Amino acid sequence: MIKTTSFLLAAFLLSLTALAQTTPTSPSARAGIDAGNQAWIDGVKASDVARIIATYAEQSVDCGPTGACIAGRSAIEQHMKSEFAKLGGATSASVASWGSTQSGDFVYEWGQAQATFANSSRITDKYVTVWQRQPNGSWKIFRNLVIPEK
Repeated sequence: MIKTTSFLLAAFLLSLTALAQTTPTSPSARAGIDAGNQAWIDGVKASDVARIIATYAEQSVDCGPTGACIAGRSAIEQHMKSEFAKLGGATSASVASWGSTQSGDFVYEWGQAQATFANSSRITDKYVTVWQRQPNGSWKIFRNLVIPEK
């Protein structure tokens, strides 16, 4: 019984420590993230890579569900252009932000993005995105990770 109580107390204290180090997402960050997610939706529908890539920081990293990562905004842009050349624009797209937490100049957001393309291809990706406050106060994608299904 003492071991169980000690374990539960330790878990509770660890949870409190983690909560003390993060804060709810600020209104300015939430607005920037929502605008970035909308830019992805609009950009995917229009095959507009420039609209999407504008949401990425210069030194961003984008990782797919296989764990392969692309570093740097220009490399991510080239990858997106290649993907749109294969898929075309989406007939529908959506982003559901399931939650976020802020720690200083970083916001950790998680959710799901979906798109359906004219060739009947469909993507449904769960994600974790780290947004970074830029010197001008805007919020850009610093790290993006698609969570694999298995």
